[in-house]
Amino acid sequence: MSRLKSIFASGKSAFATKDELATYFIAHFGVKPKKIELYKQALTHKSISADFNNERLEYLGDTILSGIVSSYLYKKFPEKDEGGLTVLTSKIVTRDKLNEIGSLIQLNEHIVAVEFQRGYKNIVGNAFEAVIGAIFLDQGFDKTAKSVYRSLLRHIDLMELDKTKTNFKSVLIVWGQKTNNQVVFKGKKLPESSKYKSTLYINSKKISSTAKDSKKEAELHLAEKALKSMFVDEL
Repeated sequence: MSRLKSIFASGKSAFATKDELATYFIAHFGVKPKKIELYKQALTHKSISADFNNERLEYLGDTILSGIVSSYLYKKFPEKDEGGLTVLTSKIVTRDKLNEIGSLIQLNEHIVAVEFQRGYKNIVGNAFEAVIGAIFLDQGFDKTAKSVYRSLLRHIDLMELDKTKTNFKSVLIVWGQKTNNQVVFKGKKLPESSKYKSTLYINSKKISSTAKDSKKEAELHLAEKALKSMFVDEL
């Protein structure tokens, strides 16, 4: 039985005490909560309440987190161009990475949700973003930036992460969703050829085309080219 399920079964409050939460956030995020309700909301999944949950804080935290990480990388890697910084930022703020780091710092032990163990794949990463949103509202930008380093960046080997293979198509699609830009790949198998031709459109504007041995290879190539050339930055 998970920690959350055992709490519900015993009839106790789902949340840790104010002092326990303060101790946790001081240790892992470097901040002492002023408005504790903000942090409780950041830790509350929508399965618990339709009104008091972390979805709005997650939205805010997502934006704040991306900005802080981008600024940090800009200063740390002066040799990287826009495309390289965009790709590395995307690797850090993916749900998988936030799920991983959130679990590492035991954020999962403080999240309140129904059936925590099943069905909510990104619950930890989403809560991580919501916590960043709560810290921003409670503490301001400067302390939030320091908190992101303490809770996230110092746990990541940036050099190793930079070497890992990137799914550029996923990065481009996520970018489109977050910035309200429509990303569409259209393609077809070329007649009398083993090649697959794919064309990338952003907001109905043709960006580029390519022909590769497979649909996947063609789309990944187009996405990588778009990101590294920063076509998306001009739209």
